[in-house]
This record gives sequence, C-alpha cells and structure tokens, in this order.
Amino acid sequence: MSYFVDTSALFKRYQPEKGTVLVSQILKASDRPVFISSITIIEIISNLRRLFEVDRITAEGQFLQQRGFFYQDIGALGITILDITAEDIIKAEDLILKRYMKPVDSIQLAIALNFTRGNLTFVSSDRRLCKIAAEEGLDIITP
Repeated sequence: MSYFVDTSALFKRYQPEKGTVLVSQILKASDRPVFISSITIIEIISNLRRLFEVDRITAEGQFLQQRGFFYQDIGALGITILDITAEDIIKAEDLILKRYMKPVDSIQLAIALNFTRGNLTFVSSDRRLCKIAAEEGLDIITP
C-alpha cells in the first residue's frame, strides 16, 4: 500500500492541529511509499507564508524553520513528488464536469487517480474531497 497525501493533510505536519500525529505516522511508515503532487509544494509554502504574513500566527523565523522542515522531510522521508501531466488536467476536467470541485482539489485527485500504483490510499483533511475520492474508488484516510 502507498499513500497520496494532499496539501490539507500534509500541512498538519508543519502547523500542529488535530490530525498532526496521524499524518506524522503516515509519513514515517518506511514500508509504505508516500507521494505528493508538485502543486503541493507551492501550496504548503503559500500556506506557511500566509500564517506569518497575513494571519500573523507565526513569526518570520518560524516560517523559515517550517519551510526548511518541509524540504528536509521530502528527502529524509523519501516523499516522491508527482508532476502534473496533460492526462491529469483532462481527468481534473472530467471530475469537475461530474460535480463542482475547486480546481486545485480536482488536480490533486486527478493525479492520485491517474497514478498507476496499486493499493493507493488518498490522505486528505478535506472531508468533501475525501467523499469524492471514495466515490471515485480510492481508499481514504481523513486525519
């Protein structure tokens, strides 16, 4: 079994909240590969920056530390980054035509659905996205 972790779940690793422990356990399960989309990188950095610059929840030093921790995790935990393909964009459109979805959510789900590795579990903290992922046939975990 492998995991595809979307931004809403992965963010919990860098900003502690409900679900942080489960996300950390998933990431550290060395016998189970973890995949993220390339768009997750920019979403994580943007969300961390928002906490510092807009919400004023963190200080600049904390932002830099969290950002560094994120990049360190990619290497140390062996997280594989999946690039967005033309097929993913086509699948994302198909998903949107079935039901309204936010564009980024449709891309995240499309990448997971198009990934040809067996026994993939979709990990997301977005309950609506998890519901759609389950309807599309994916196993889900909602931290």
